[in-house]
Amino acid sequence: MPDRFLNLTSGIAMIVTDLHGDREAFDRILTHFSTLYWRGEAHRLIFLGDVVHGYGSPQDDSSLEMILDLIKLQQQYGKETVVMLLGNHEMPHIYGVPLSKGDLEFTPRFEHTLGRHRAQVLEFFISLPLYVRTQAGVLLCHAGPASESLRYVDALRHFDHYALLEEADYVLSQSDNLDLLFHQYRSIFGAPYDELAQHYLAINGPDDPRYTHLLRGFMIGEQDRQFGVLWDALFTQNEAGRTRTSYQRLCTEFLEAFSEDAPTPQRVVVSGHIAARDGAELVNTYHLRLASAAHAIPRESGLYLLLDCERPVRTAQTLLDHVYPVFD
Repeated sequence: MPDRFLNLTSGIAMIVTDLHGDREAFDRILTHFSTLYWRGEAHRLIFLGDVVHGYGSPQDDSSLEMILDLIKLQQQYGKETVVMLLGNHEMPHIYGVPLSKGDLEFTPRFEHTLGRHRAQVLEFFISLPLYVRTQAGVLLCHAGPASESLRYVDALRHFDHYALLEEADYVLSQSDNLDLLFHQYRSIFGAPYDELAQHYLAINGPDDPRYTHLLRGFMIGEQDRQFGVLWDALFTQNEAGRTRTSYQRLCTEFLEAFSEDAPTPQRVVVSGHIAARDGAELVNTYHLRLASAAHAIPRESGLYLLLDCERPVRTAQTLLDHVYPVFD
């Protein structure tokens, strides 16, 4: 059974967030880390998800190359030295779920670039942890406190992507009339299934072994409760729609829920996912939002955090003394 929680009790971690295919930011971060690592001033590098999906033109989107480099870095340094958490932009590729924002479609470009790297990249995404808990009492995650996560901590800790995919594949294999399901899919989305499967997942017709994967992803997204819990954990909007008091209460409840069996009670959460002016935002006493590139406003204000994973941290405010510029 997989364990999606990583516990760290020592060492200095360099923490970055949401690079979204930004090669320049990625290269700068690797240069900073290499310098710090060989000086003994940082012992691990942690990406809080959303390495993929550039917001600009295809030629400026280095998502695939960055992921392949991350895989090589893990092989070189070890999986506890170079860590990546699953973000809401990586997760849709595991399930074949299209992801868009307004008129901007994120998933098709990456799917069409995968080519011969598809199996390796998807296996890497499936292996990724969801949370890091530290002896310092700092919980690291992609999106931050989420209400549904409070009730399903164990489900998230042992989240099994393969089980969901295999169950959906079995259901489809037992269907007496797949053509009817394809027709229903077309009636919902307004285009032939073949056309949509090619557009979103780079599937080349009915003979492609992945032909049913777009339908499979739709079924999982609509019907599977576990998938809904994962979606909430990775897409939560934190304080949006909440009062300051209710969100601070959610943060404390969230941290308490994730403290069971942790190295020490978790007191502060650090996340990315949402834009932060000047690279870091003190959301409240217990939540620091970090932005290293794409979500930093302006981009050049992007920051990384150096966290001593052993030294106790009591409030998010104290972490602001340990953030440094990516673009210096």
